Amino acid sequence: MDNHNVGGNSATRTPLLGASLKEMLDFTSGKAPSDSSAQSPKSELYEELKPKYNHEEVRERIEQNCRYNAIKPHLIDASANIPDPIPIISRYGSVIASEGNISAIVGAAKSKKTFLCTALVGALLRPSGTVGFGIAPSHKTTVLWVDTEQSASHVLKVIQRIHRMAGVDETAPFDRLQTLTLREVEPKERFNILRDAIAYYRPRLVVVDGISDLMYNSNCIEESDAVVGEFMALTTEYNCHIMSVLHTNPNSDKARGHIGSTLQRKVETMIYVRKVGERSVVEPQYCRNEEFAPFAFHVTEEGLPEECEMPNEHYENEKGENVCVKIIREGYPNGIERKVLITKLVDETNISRAYARVKLSRVIAQGLLIERGGLLYLRN
Repeated sequence: MDNHNVGGNSATRTPLLGASLKEMLDFTSGKAPSDSSAQSPKSELYEELKPKYNHEEVRERIEQNCRYNAIKPHLIDASANIPDPIPIISRYGSVIASEGNISAIVGAAKSKKTFLCTALVGALLRPSGTVGFGIAPSHKTTVLWVDTEQSASHVLKVIQRIHRMAGVDETAPFDRLQTLTLREVEPKERFNILRDAIAYYRPRLVVVDGISDLMYNSNCIEESDAVVGEFMALTTEYNCHIMSVLHTNPNSDKARGHIGSTLQRKVETMIYVRKVGERSVVEPQYCRNEEFAPFAFHVTEEGLPEECEMPNEHYENEKGENVCVKIIREGYPNGIERKVLITKLVDETNISRAYARVKLSRVIAQGLLIERGGLLYLRN
C-alpha cells in the first residue's frame, strides 16, 4: 500500500473518532458499537448517525451493490461491439475451429482419429499458397499438441508426420509446433501441465489427444463439467481453440462417458470419424457454424493421411432398399423438406436426430437424392 496518502502514514494513522470503515458501515446499518459506554466516541458517533439513516434501506443498498458487482463482468447488451470469432481451421470456407471455442473429434478405436488431427494440423502449418484437405494454411498459427495415451516414441512418429504434412524437415525443430507427452503423469497433474503450457506458449490451437485421461473417471459428472468448463475458460483467457480427441461407445456414434455428453453440449464442432474398409470417413456430427461436407481419407504407403473419394455405402432396410429412398418413394414423390425426412428417418430406424442428419448427408453425397428449391427428391 502507498504510505504517502493524504493524512499521513496509513500504518500509524488513527481512525476518525476511533471508528474503522467496517464500524462506520455497521453504524449506518443500525448495528451499535461493541463499546456501549455512553462517553465512548464511537457511541457518540452512533447516536449522531442513527437518526439520519433508514437502516433497512442502507442494508438493501449495500446488498444490491454487491449483487451488481458480481454480475457486472458478465453483462452484455445489444449495443455491444463484439466481433465474430476469428476462424482458425476452415474447410472450403466452412468453419471447423475458431478462436475462443472448443471442438471434439470422436470415433471408435483405430478409426484414425489421430491421423485426422495430424492432417488438419499439418495442412494448417503448411507454407502460404498451398492447400491440403481443403484447409488454407495460416502463417501466424502456432500449435500445442498434447498426447496423454501413447509412449514418447509413438508421439515422436506423430510429430514427424505433422512435419512432413507441413513440408518441413521431420527431424528439425519447428517453433510453430510444441509437443507434450503426459502418459506417465497422474490425471490431475496432466491438467496442471496443460494449463501451464498454454500460459507459457500462448498457442492459437491446442490438440488434446485424448481428453478422458485428464480425469480419473470420465463418467463422473463433476469431473467432466470441471474439465470442459476449464477448457472454455482457457480458450477465453488465451484467445485460443482447444480440439480434443475422444472415443465413442462401442457400436455407436455417441461420444463415450459423461465427458462426451458434456462436450456435445459445449463444442463449436463435433467431428465423427469411422472406418469403411481401408478408408476413414469424416462427418460433421454437431456444428454451430455451417456444416462442412463429409469427406474421406486413407493412409498412403508413406504413412501420411491423404484425401480420397468417399466409399460407396448404402443404408438399407431389411428388403435391401435405402430407407431415405423408401420414405420419399412411398410418401413424398413431389419432394420433402430435409427436417421432415430426418424426423421420418428417426421414426423408422430408431436412431438419434444427430445420427439421422449424418446418414442423410451420406445419402445425398452418394447421389441417391438431389436437393432443389429447399426440397429433397429422388434422383431420376
